[in-house]
Amino acid sequence: MADLKEILVIGGTGAQGIPVVKALAESGRYRVRVLTRSTESSRAKQLAALPNVALIQGTQDNQQDLHRAFRGVYGAWVNTDGFTLGEKDELFYGIRAYEIARSEGVQHYVWANIEYALEIASFDEKYHCGHMDGKGRVGKFILALGQEGMKSTVFSTGPYMDMLIDGLFVPAEQPDGSFVWANSAKDGKVPLIALDDVGIYNLWIFDNPSESAGLDLSVMTDEVSFDDIARTFTDITGKQGLHKSIPFEAYADIAEPYPGAAVNWALGPDAVRDDSVMSWRENFDAWWRYWGGGVSKPRDRALLDRIHPKRIKSLAEWMERVGYDGKKRGSILKMVEDWGIKQGAQVGKVGA
Repeated sequence: MADLKEILVIGGTGAQGIPVVKALAESGRYRVRVLTRSTESSRAKQLAALPNVALIQGTQDNQQDLHRAFRGVYGAWVNTDGFTLGEKDELFYGIRAYEIARSEGVQHYVWANIEYALEIASFDEKYHCGHMDGKGRVGKFILALGQEGMKSTVFSTGPYMDMLIDGLFVPAEQPDGSFVWANSAKDGKVPLIALDDVGIYNLWIFDNPSESAGLDLSVMTDEVSFDDIARTFTDITGKQGLHKSIPFEAYADIAEPYPGAAVNWALGPDAVRDDSVMSWRENFDAWWRYWGGGVSKPRDRALLDRIHPKRIKSLAEWMERVGYDGKKRGSILKMVEDWGIKQGAQVGKVGA
């Protein structure tokens, strides 16, 4: 234990954080310190039961907690909660977390990122997606500061493949036994990432700082359109799958959590908000336009294969591995648990 490098994980009880904590802890090369709002939550307790894992209570929007959390660790993996913080506060605390980590002598800092949609779309405002751009701006800031003083890596994900089980990608079963994905996606290829592989990529990042430092590691499992998803579903299950592209307003009338909801809707309609907080419709109109329109930049499959030779390589492989049947549901997205939202509800549940 004494010889193990210690890694602080912020966001460790989230969808990405859980496999990261597990991979680091079970490698036998790292101790893991998990910052959590509640050491008594079910997810926190599950992590605490792993070898080489300790919990530290605190919040990611408290600078004293951040100093205490970063103090004495070798490395850090940081995934701030944009849906709680909001776009403006995620920018502030994302930058402050990096600055505080440097002040506390952290040697390798990993930022869990989502690509900067607005920049990739040449700053066309119709692609401004607050929960993506908040993280993307911080990722750009971190890499721009270089590698002197503290090594840094950006780990960029797209939407989770697991959102087919819990999230915006859950299909609706029809009376005839078929399954329909009705959303505003066009024919763009979406770079889905299976969460099972996230831990291995981040273990590689910490194991190989000479190669990972300064890298924006953009990962995916498979690039598929929703027509591809429906077709693969039919091939794997024998059940009829269909994608129905509908106008966003028609989709939003069904999916919006409540009329006039903000993007951080689960905090309740009376939460204090200002002009920096997008509406749910504004945010997800841009989100579907970006991913469903195939705007995202390509991933380096050869690099991903070299880093993780045993990675899941296709949607079909993932469906077979998890026994996907269109009805399968799971607890993937942490916000659902934290805010007491009924499992099985599709509205407002998001990943990357």
